[in-house]
Amino acid sequence: MNGQPQWQPISMLPVFTDMIDGMLESSLEQLQNMQAVKDKPHVLDDSILGRVIALYSEQLQNHGAFQEQFNRWKKTGLCATDLAEVERLIQQLAKLKTANETILGIAKSISHATIDKIMAMDDAELAVAFLSGKLKRPI
Repeated sequence: MNGQPQWQPISMLPVFTDMIDGMLESSLEQLQNMQAVKDKPHVLDDSILGRVIALYSEQLQNHGAFQEQFNRWKKTGLCATDLAEVERLIQQLAKLKTANETILGIAKSISHATIDKIMAMDDAELAVAFLSGKLKRPI
């Protein structure tokens, strides 16, 4: 959502439901992947990690617009079903934000140890990084 958001009518609720639920499912899957590589960042390259950081940073930037859209809908006279769905989406959005923040935290914490970073080191740098604990032995 770049620029000024275009607020949507409640008739777009199913689209937002699919969007938020899909993003959350994808983020939770990516979170599992990131947790799996936390101790072996050498299996990732800079390109992959860069895409992860770009995608989940963008999702975090859009969080406020989604939240505002849902708050605007809540202020209108919604039927009980729509109100319940908007409330559920607000909860899903909070989970999405937490997952995305965790993904980004892991990505940034391992960015120094991707295969590209390791391959760019000369032998002395690699030895110092390994002996100082900055790099761990590959699993």
